[in-house]
Amino acid sequence: MKFLFLEYFLGKISKLKVKTMAYLFISGFLLKTGFTSIAYAAGGTSGCGMFEIREGCELGGWMHLILGDVVIGALLAIFLHILAHHNNIKLENNARVIQKIIEMQEEQRNRRKDYSVFNLKNLFTHMLHILGQVNKSVVNFNTTFDLDMEQKEKEWRQEVLRNEIQSEENRLARVIDTTRNNLLAVNDVLEPNIVNQIEGVCMYLSEIKLQESSFNIIHFPKYHTSKKKIKYVIEKLNTYTVESHSFTKIIEDNFDIHENKTKNNRKILNSTENKNCEDV
Repeated sequence: MKFLFLEYFLGKISKLKVKTMAYLFISGFLLKTGFTSIAYAAGGTSGCGMFEIREGCELGGWMHLILGDVVIGALLAIFLHILAHHNNIKLENNARVIQKIIEMQEEQRNRRKDYSVFNLKNLFTHMLHILGQVNKSVVNFNTTFDLDMEQKEKEWRQEVLRNEIQSEENRLARVIDTTRNNLLAVNDVLEPNIVNQIEGVCMYLSEIKLQESSFNIIHFPKYHTSKKKIKYVIEKLNTYTVESHSFTKIIEDNFDIHENKTKNNRKILNSTENKNCEDV
C-alpha cells in the first residue's frame, strides 16, 4: 500500500509538473514573440492593408503575430496537452497494474497461510493419534507379563509389540520431520510466535525416548505432557479464521508449553512411572 501511495503521489506531481511547464513555456513564447512582432506591426508594403494577404503584399507585423506566433503557440499547446494527457493515462494504467499485482500477491499470501494452517493442524492431529498408539502398545506390552500363557507365546507377543512400538516411533519421527519442513516453507506467512511455538513442540517431541526398566517394563514418562502440548497447538490452530486470515488469542495459562517443571507435570510423570503408563 505504501508503494501504491508513493506511485499515486508521484503521478500527481508529474501531472502538475507537465501542465505547469507547458503553461510557462507557452506564456513565455507568446510574450517574447508577441511583443517583438507588435514592435514592427505597423510596418508593411505600401498600398496594402494591415491584414491583407495577396500577391505583392508582404505580411505585416500583426499577420506575422497571428499566422506565426499565435498559430504555432496554439499548436504547441495542443501538442503539450496531448502529451500530458497520454502521460496521465500511462501513469493511471501503471497504478492500476501495480494495485492488481499487490492484490494478487496478498491473495496468494492469504491462500498460502490458509493452507499451511490447515496442513499443520492435520499433521498435529496425526501426531496425537500416533502418540496414543505408542502408549497403547506400551501398555499392551507391559500387560503381557501378567498373561497366563506359555513362555514362547508370551515372548512372541512381546516381540510383535516391540516391533509395533518401534514402527510407531519411526512414523512419529517422520511426521515431525514433515511438520518442520512445512513450517520452514511457510514461516514467511505465519506469525513468529506461532512458528516458535510449533517448532518448540516439535523439538520436544523429537527428544522423547521410551525407558525400559531392569524388569523389561517399558515406561513412557512424557506421554501426558506431550499429549497436552499437541492439544494446545491444535487448539491454537483451530482459532484461525479464513475470513480474517488471523489467529484469535486464547488463554495460554491453561496450557503448559514453555514450562516443563510445574507441579502438575511432576504429578503426571510420577503417576506415569508408578502405573507403567496409562491407556489413551
